[in-house]
Amino acid sequence: MQINITTDYAIRAVLRLAQADEVLSTTKIAEEMNIPGNYLPSIIQKLREAGIVSVKRGAKGGSSLTKPAGEISLFEVINAMENTTRLNRCLEADAFCSRDAADYCKVHSAYQKMQDHFDNCMKSLTFADLL
Repeated sequence: MQINITTDYAIRAVLRLAQADEVLSTTKIAEEMNIPGNYLPSIIQKLREAGIVSVKRGAKGGSSLTKPAGEISLFEVINAMENTTRLNRCLEADAFCSRDAADYCKVHSAYQKMQDHFDNCMKSLTFADLL
């Protein structure tokens, strides 16, 4: 699995907001974190919808984190941006398997262990850890 560039930009934006601990304009975030300025508002919107950032409108407006950096995990940001973080299709909610074997497949079981480890690792890393 490889995260898409949009997710990388979202991680950069949240990291910058964690560093600032104040309201920052999208222009400032984009310039400092090398994110295309015209692309950042849509990323901020997704992060707002996920409850990770808040947006203040107006001349002194911008974005800020909704909670302390230590309470925002990498898992939370990645899941807000990616359609899926599952290693394989059989790990999705519907457990689709072209062999109808998800309940007893040894490979599925191995994938599930890997997925659990991956998820737990992302959940344990907060933006305070990244500062």
